[in-house]
Amino acid sequence: MAAELVGGALLSAFLQVAFDKLASPQFLDFFRGRKLDEKLLGNLNIMLHSINALADDAELKQFTDPHVKAWLFAVKEAVFDAEDFLGEIDYELTRCQVQAQYEPQTFTYKVSNFFNSTFTSFNKKIESGMKEVLEKLEYLAKQKSDLGLKEGTYSADGSGSKLPSSSLVHGCLASCCCC
Repeated sequence: MAAELVGGALLSAFLQVAFDKLASPQFLDFFRGRKLDEKLLGNLNIMLHSINALADDAELKQFTDPHVKAWLFAVKEAVFDAEDFLGEIDYELTRCQVQAQYEPQTFTYKVSNFFNSTFTSFNKKIESGMKEVLEKLEYLAKQKSDLGLKEGTYSADGSGSKLPSSSLVHGCLASCCCC
């Protein structure tokens, strides 16, 4: 049972990282600059939010329903695949920024034909991989009624419906007079 709880926390953490990356203006600029399909980012964001809305209910039901447990495992795999692609894009974005900062313009111009073929290969890999992940997530999201999963309420930042149980105010206990 503890492993499932840790797995749920891990899924939430990966989803939060994905939401942060997808909200980054640099990601959208990267897609535009590479002439990648921007709709993929939007669709991935929507699908991850849809899956996140089902995750709390699934994490509770996995203990009594083996089908939900298997569904949750498949969701985690798909989310990890999405995170892998977002990580590759993030790496490429950082690499391009560093390269542009340290290499002279003339060198970049001379080898642009070489990089165009590399970019095209990278673009195809990313687009096809993201489409595959989207198909998996869509398939999994469509199974919610068959599994009896209900969408929960979670905050816009994807952190879930659980509120912190603390009496801290500005970092101090509410009863403390030091604040």
